[in-house]
Amino acid sequence: MRKTLALFAVLALSTAAAAQERPSDTLLTVQHYLDWEQVADPQISPDGAQILYTRRWVNRVTDQWDAAVWIMNADGSRNRFLIKGSNARWSPDGTRILFTADGEPRGAQIFVRWMDAEGAVSQVTHLLRAPASVRWSPDGRWISFGMLVADTTQWRISLPQAPQGATWTSPPRIVDRLHYRQDQRGFMDRAFMHLHVVPAEGGTPRQLTQGSWHAGARFSGLDGGLAHDWMPDGRTIVFAGNMDPTADLTYRDAHLYTVDVASTQISRLTRRPGTWNNPQISPDGRTIAFTGTDSAAYTYRAAQLWLVNADGSTPRAITGSLDRDPGSVTWAADGTGLYFTAQDRGAQNLHFAAARGGTRQLTEGAHLIQLGSIGRNGLVAAIRTDLDEPPDELTWRCEQVIRNYDPCISCATHFLRLEMEET
Repeated sequence: MRKTLALFAVLALSTAAAAQERPSDTLLTVQHYLDWEQVADPQISPDGAQILYTRRWVNRVTDQWDAAVWIMNADGSRNRFLIKGSNARWSPDGTRILFTADGEPRGAQIFVRWMDAEGAVSQVTHLLRAPASVRWSPDGRWISFGMLVADTTQWRISLPQAPQGATWTSPPRIVDRLHYRQDQRGFMDRAFMHLHVVPAEGGTPRQLTQGSWHAGARFSGLDGGLAHDWMPDGRTIVFAGNMDPTADLTYRDAHLYTVDVASTQISRLTRRPGTWNNPQISPDGRTIAFTGTDSAAYTYRAAQLWLVNADGSTPRAITGSLDRDPGSVTWAADGTGLYFTAQDRGAQNLHFAAARGGTRQLTEGAHLIQLGSIGRNGLVAAIRTDLDEPPDELTWRCEQVIRNYDPCISCATHFLRLEMEET
C-alpha cells in the first residue's frame, strides 16, 4: 500500500479564531490536539530487562507540556507509570535512575530514584537555572550536566538612588551581541553554558568550565545542550565547545576539549578548523567518535562521522561518501563500530558505521526511526513513526510539522485538510 499525503494549511494567530473553533470529525482541532500524548527517549537498563521512556501530554490549565517517566519490560509487558519527570537515565549498575523534574527552589532539578522495592527518591540539586544534558559518571558517583552561568560583565551607569516607593522606568536592555533573541523564548539570558558535576547522593555542584564562552557547540549561535561524555576511568570529560572570546561571531566553529574533573584543566583535542560536536567515547576509552565537517565557505554542508584517538591524534572520517547528517550516534557494545540514524527522502533509518570504515543501512522503509539507546546485549530501543496509521493520527503528525516553531498552543488555530491516495 502506498500512501500519498497532500497537506493544506492556513494559520491564524489570533485568540479570536481559536475561540470560534467548531467541533469536527475530519479536521484537526485544538481540542483534538489537547488529547494526544507523545512518547520519547527510550532507555534500556544495563541488564537489558527493562526500558524507561518519557510520556508527554498537554496540561490544559497551564498551556504547557507535562511529562512522566514510564517503565516496561523489554518484551513490552508490564507497561506502567513510574514517576513524574523526564530525561531518565539508568545508572551504570542499574540500581538507580536519574531524571529531571520540577523541584525546590524553582524549576527543573536533578533527582535520583532507587530502583528497589522501596523506590526512594532524592532531589540531588537545588539550582536556580535548569540543568541540561545530564549524564552519569562511569562509576555512578557523579552526575554531570550543563547549566547557564550569568555573565558577570556589567555596563554600569551612575544614577541617583530612587526614592522609597518610586516607580521609575525600567532600565534599558543592553544588546552588544549578534545572538540575543531566540524563537519560543524571546530575549536570551546574558549567560554562558558551562559544564558542572554534582555528587550523585546530593551536594553542591562544582563548575568545571568557566569564562565568556559556551561549552557546547552552537552551529546556529543559539542556546542548546552541552554534548559531552566521560572517559571510562571517570577522571576526564570530553566536551564540545568554542573557547574563542569572539565565539559569538565565529559561532559555526566548534572543537572538542578534555577537562580534568579534579583539576578543571582544559586541553583542546581537535586541531583542524571545523564544526565538531557530539563526542562519544568507545567502550575501551581509546577512541572518540564525533560528528562534524571541515570549515568551508558554504551555507550548509552535511556532517560526517569521525574517529580520533583519545590523545587527539589521527582524526579520520568513517562514513565515506554518505552525504547525510549522522544523528543519535552510539557505540556498539563491542567497540567495532557505531550505530546512527540518517534521513533520506523524508525517511529516517538506522545505519551502522564500522570503526575501520564503511557504512551499511540496517532498517528500510518510509518511516522515522528515532534511536533511544542500545543495550549491552544488542537490543535497540527506538521510536518508530510511519504512514501505517489512522488518518487522524497522520493529520496530527502533519500538524506537528506546521507547529514546529509555534510556542503557544492556545493562541493559534490551524485548519488542515489531509488527502490520502492509497494504491
